[in-house]
Amino acid sequence: MKLHMLPTITLLPAPHDKADDQQIIEDWSRGLDWVKWMLGSVRARLETLLAGEAAEWNEFAEGCLREALGPALKSAWRSAHANDLAGLMAADARLSSQLPHEACQRSLLAGAVLLKSTKHARYQGVLGRLREAVEQGKCDGHIAIVWAAVGHFFQLSLTNVIAEYVRLEWDIAARDAAVQTPPAGKFSIAGLTSQVMRDASAESALRVVDA
Repeated sequence: MKLHMLPTITLLPAPHDKADDQQIIEDWSRGLDWVKWMLGSVRARLETLLAGEAAEWNEFAEGCLREALGPALKSAWRSAHANDLAGLMAADARLSSQLPHEACQRSLLAGAVLLKSTKHARYQGVLGRLREAVEQGKCDGHIAIVWAAVGHFFQLSLTNVIAEYVRLEWDIAARDAAVQTPPAGKFSIAGLTSQVMRDASAESALRVVDA
């Protein structure tokens, strides 16, 4: 008998009183701390990712995240969801053309670390094919692309994938900062996740997100 895996959805409850989308995402993400172990090796190995230092957070949010990483995460997750290796590779190539050289090298190192730490997972599907493409030199393997494929493999929604990537950037950027609490408002993890999702098309509404 052949079994078929049905796509899952992430349902975010309607806001209570004056709660907004950022608060909904923040409340929801508190129950997802278990996913941090998947990115633990990247946190341990890299001193700096793409956000730089905590003092540069707002600049990163308005620039690299919104213009390059956000679109890359969305495109890569959707390609992984569609089992589309060519789409993943295309998103990876676009990111290589968008990032400055040093940022590009850090992104590739982080991607390589994450690929290594998930190498022995079974039945990897498109993630395994992406790994082979990177090993064969057909694909660079940026962290955003690899993470989107890994996140989909672990059945995380697009919103999860974006939120945990933003959290990874903050954790690394703020590692040596005096204040390690993420900013509030639009530059918070929830606020930036909401913004990246809103920059997508209408299909990425916050209330129901394809996973």
